[in-house]
Amino acid sequence: MKTITEYIQRLTITTDDDGARTITRTSSADTRTEFYFSELSPEAQSRAIRDAIEEEERDYCEYGIYGASQTGMSEAEIWDAASYLEKQQPIRFYSDAGGSPAAEARAWKYDPHTQRFNGFWGDACELVSLASDSGICYSMDICDKWNEYAPRIMALVEAIEEAGERRDIHIEAGDTASGNGADDIARAEWARADFYDAIGAKCDEVAEELTEEAARAVGDTVDGLIEAERNYYSSEEFWREWLKDGDDRYTREGERI
Repeated sequence: MKTITEYIQRLTITTDDDGARTITRTSSADTRTEFYFSELSPEAQSRAIRDAIEEEERDYCEYGIYGASQTGMSEAEIWDAASYLEKQQPIRFYSDAGGSPAAEARAWKYDPHTQRFNGFWGDACELVSLASDSGICYSMDICDKWNEYAPRIMALVEAIEEAGERRDIHIEAGDTASGNGADDIARAEWARADFYDAIGAKCDEVAEELTEEAARAVGDTVDGLIEAERNYYSSEEFWREWLKDGDDRYTREGERI
């Protein structure tokens, strides 16, 4: 608690028509008391917390990630973490019609020299690998969600390649069949080639579907992280701890000075 008293002294000089002067001196004092948050009454603390939450929400609504709100700064870090994954994997983040974060699988590659995403002719699943996080908690959460899917997608891509190799072997064997029953041998080999072709096509279909599912799951994770931060920074729990350790001063009623 700190008490501040301001003294004001006024000197008034009045001169009449004959030149006579009258000097009047007056003085006044204004005393106010300032309080730290921890020195306020419970009622005044509640008022200070409500004001802080309202200010936080106004700043976030007006400026978003570009303002000074705790929510906006945290959201900016979440989007940075999403961008970090986006540069590693075939995934693109965006805001959906309701303004919530979402993601889709895109067969793009990030060029660190131009800092742009270049078109990649191929399936998105072919670019999937295990994601590495930046060491920030948001990045860990996002990459962990991606890595729940990545090993399965990578295994499917490997199966696609293996099926393609086996298909080529049987195609070649059918095309070069000779000797007694060559036609029967050729037809059998081509049938086997069709079998592996079908396996590869099915694996490719599943891998693409799983890659899209991974993208959606990561988008939901980003959305959940942002929602959690919004709730946290609008909670009484956060602001009570934040204001308790702050240097702001308040009136006895809890209004910040």
